Amino acid sequence: MIDIDKNLFTQVLEQLPVGTLIIDAGVADWPVVHVNAIVGQLLGLDAVSLLGVPWARLLSDPEELSPQRERLLANPSLAVRHLRQRWQSRSGEPVDMTLQVSPLFVRPGQPAYWLLSVDADPRSTEFAGEDTLRLALHDAQQQLRQVDRNDGVTGLFNRQGFLEVLRRDGALAGREQRRVGIIVFEVDALDRYRDLYGRHAADSCLRKVAHAISGALRRGGDLAARISDSRFAALVGSAEDAHVRQFAERIALRVRELAIHHPRSPAGRYVTVSIGICSEVPPADAADLLDKAEAELMQPQSLGGQLLGAG
Repeated sequence: MIDIDKNLFTQVLEQLPVGTLIIDAGVADWPVVHVNAIVGQLLGLDAVSLLGVPWARLLSDPEELSPQRERLLANPSLAVRHLRQRWQSRSGEPVDMTLQVSPLFVRPGQPAYWLLSVDADPRSTEFAGEDTLRLALHDAQQQLRQVDRNDGVTGLFNRQGFLEVLRRDGALAGREQRRVGIIVFEVDALDRYRDLYGRHAADSCLRKVAHAISGALRRGGDLAARISDSRFAALVGSAEDAHVRQFAERIALRVRELAIHHPRSPAGRYVTVSIGICSEVPPADAADLLDKAEAELMQPQSLGGQLLGAG
């Protein structure tokens, strides 16, 4: 079985038509380690704010989880359907939830994680408030369909999709005091290239650059995105500053070695990228890391992958 790239895994969870959470069963209080946006919509909360929250604290009455926890641990290899809970919402009104809880294993034995999905089976009507839940779930799905997280040219995440992953991963890294690296790549003089060769050629160029960047990301936690017309970003987890810089320079060299002719580039004969980086433990809003990397990119510098400033 092939390893699933984190970018793809994240997209799968976000595209699921139900609210989905992943609970870390290896930690005593069973904290949330992943949650998709539908759950946030159902509760009126930012999904990122739920990361690290113990499962019991999601409930209006945390003690409600205790007997259910015993039930799950009694048969840890079996999925449990129609687990009924009452969760807290932002408004203070409880939200009746019907969950399917499935064990996820890293190795045989006890589950490493629990996969929670909101069970909105229309055939199940005996639970009070389920019709309201299905309507709320439908509304959340409709709202999320209006939000496109992918770039239509390259197939990578767009800026919004990248920021969602950055905030989610950054919140966990911040609690664990782990560094996160952000690299921003600006395709030099893309407008001149487009003026010379046309939109289709420029789109082809962007796809090649996107492939060069994403193809260099080897770790499961790494992620690439196209965050504006001529700009890409890469998220590199648990990275020291020197390693991020070396990695960025290698990717810049890969782009140059594509040998995409650009006679109007001030940086040379071929398409090149300029770089900005930031590498640090994420602050409260991890999106600030992207702002810092973009600010470094805007500093006066030579074009073509030259790197200045400290992350």
